[in-house]
Amino acid sequence: MHPDYDVSQLKTFIWAEPPVRVIGILSGSGESQLTDRAQSVGQAILINKGYVDAGPHKPDMIASLMIGAVSQTSVSQHTVDARQGYYDRTVSWTQENEYLRGGVAMILTNPDNGVIMWQGTAIDTLKSNRKSSGQKIDKFGKLVEEILPASQ
Repeated sequence: MHPDYDVSQLKTFIWAEPPVRVIGILSGSGESQLTDRAQSVGQAILINKGYVDAGPHKPDMIASLMIGAVSQTSVSQHTVDARQGYYDRTVSWTQENEYLRGGVAMILTNPDNGVIMWQGTAIDTLKSNRKSSGQKIDKFGKLVEEILPASQ
């Protein structure tokens, strides 16, 4: 990667084939809907930042997205003083919580040699509620869009 490479000097892009790679426990069921949604968000990010889809012409860069998640567990211990009436009670328990940690990376590569010119990554905790997955992709998209330099 070239950390000093200024992608804002570039203008046109095309999508890699495949445009989206899904890794970890997100791969498999519902993957095509996730990849379609992610590419749609990625397209909006690039256009909002002033980049143009090159269509059949030679692009300045090739865009791709990587989406993944891992399952993580956190253990917490709790002690509560639960005094009631004449009794002194202390209640203690250990709680184990499972959650998904997910991330999205937008990768811009050089069409001539495949070298990564820019990469923006956003990581967050995903809720297990499937209904929020579209909103999460949008949230990840906003984070990536904030760090992508605008095309000059």
